[in-house]
Amino acid sequence: MKIFHRDFPSYPISISRVPLGALEILRSRLQIWRTASESELASLYKNNTWVVEPLPHGRTAIGCRWLFKRNDDGCYKVRLVAKGYSQKFGIDYAEIFTQVAKFATIRLLLALSCENDWEIEGLDVMTAFLNSELEEWVYMEIPEAVSVPANSDQSSYRPPIAWRLLKSIYGQKQSPRACYSRINSFFLSHNFIRSESDHSLFINYEKKIILLLYVDDLIIAAPTNDLINRIQMKLEEEFDMTNLRALPTFLGLEIKRNRSLRTLHLSQTKYITKVLSEHGMLSCNPTTTPADVHIRLEKNNSEHEAVPAEKQAYQSALGSLMYAMLGTRPDLSYAVSKVSQYSTNPNPTHWTAVKRIFRYLAGTLNRGLYYGIKGEGAGYTDADWGSGEDRKSIGGYAFLLYDAAISWNSKKQATLALSSTEAEYMALTQAVKESLWLQAILLDFGALKHLKEIRNISIDNQGAIALARNPEFHARTKHIDIQYHFIHEHIENGQI
Repeated sequence: MKIFHRDFPSYPISISRVPLGALEILRSRLQIWRTASESELASLYKNNTWVVEPLPHGRTAIGCRWLFKRNDDGCYKVRLVAKGYSQKFGIDYAEIFTQVAKFATIRLLLALSCENDWEIEGLDVMTAFLNSELEEWVYMEIPEAVSVPANSDQSSYRPPIAWRLLKSIYGQKQSPRACYSRINSFFLSHNFIRSESDHSLFINYEKKIILLLYVDDLIIAAPTNDLINRIQMKLEEEFDMTNLRALPTFLGLEIKRNRSLRTLHLSQTKYITKVLSEHGMLSCNPTTTPADVHIRLEKNNSEHEAVPAEKQAYQSALGSLMYAMLGTRPDLSYAVSKVSQYSTNPNPTHWTAVKRIFRYLAGTLNRGLYYGIKGEGAGYTDADWGSGEDRKSIGGYAFLLYDAAISWNSKKQATLALSSTEAEYMALTQAVKESLWLQAILLDFGALKHLKEIRNISIDNQGAIALARNPEFHARTKHIDIQYHFIHEHIENGQI
């Protein structure tokens, strides 16, 4: 395969050899991987991703590498990825923050789709990162295994030469931001309104189409398949798309829907099984609870310091557990939040607590969230006063829709509470903030009938209830930060 760039006709670019770092996987299937590599290079060329130029004096080209992966379906995938860690701020990139859909928004959309019997499909924008124009001038090294032979007719192009990237590619720090900007512009130009509560949510109120974006993955919901097909055709005119049809999974969330019963089950069975296997806990003895109430976790003393390998393994396990907790497992919130406090210097007791969570998952692999059209919505909040090693309290909340959780949180409070009333009051503050956000999202969805349910927050402390309704400033409460007293304002105007 030879590719000639229109601005650099005498430098043929070709896959001439195999990447040295991938020799082990290439020995037995050299031609398969080479074909996949050429396909990736052709895709980049088709999208006019680069121009070959001399590297300006004083500039350093960022590195790149080939990534090789064999998918579960047997397909061989090769991707060229930039070494974003070598980019320099102010030269190779500026802003890198980008919007991604919140898990609560994803769950809420799926629950409302079940309630309203909407059609749901998934789309993958295959070249989203390759369609976004860069604002900065970024130079990248010629990829390994790509040859650019010298040519005497082009005396102006002398080493060092590099690719100047015109469009973003995988691995660049600003790629997700550039990708979001590109897709955001497309949606806004087709009469979609972007939600101010979640900038990854786009709604066309005229055609009743809802789009939820997570980097380059899309969920589309609409009353009919015809509406979905129309917007899909528009998207395919602009991007290369893969239609996932009935959306069996999204971001590792397994979606099982029963249209006749109007129910939807959301779980992470495959992900959790994979995590247990990776950490050697697939055949462990299950337990019925994720935490042992009889064991008090404490930080290490100054004499004990975990080695880097122990810290890395502990943090890897926490990250795996956290994704399950954020997706479909609110029952892990307290336990994961607790063990996360010791990630900088874990000891064997902390590891035992982490393994207990794995054992609990092994016994509850198929547990998930079950949305339907029966049941009520509600909000709950609670606090565990002074339970921390530093005597700080743990506060949490959970909001339900049709008796299934859509949003939850468990977190150590930032300041010490001098009473259980104060701890519960601070926990209620966080619940109120989440309730206000959920109400705003429900308004965007047009689900007005659920607003009253989300406004109702149950709390089991009479002192906190009295303080929320009548925040009197007396000796026992005058020290409470003013930020927590905004609850009273929202109770007065009927939002809570």
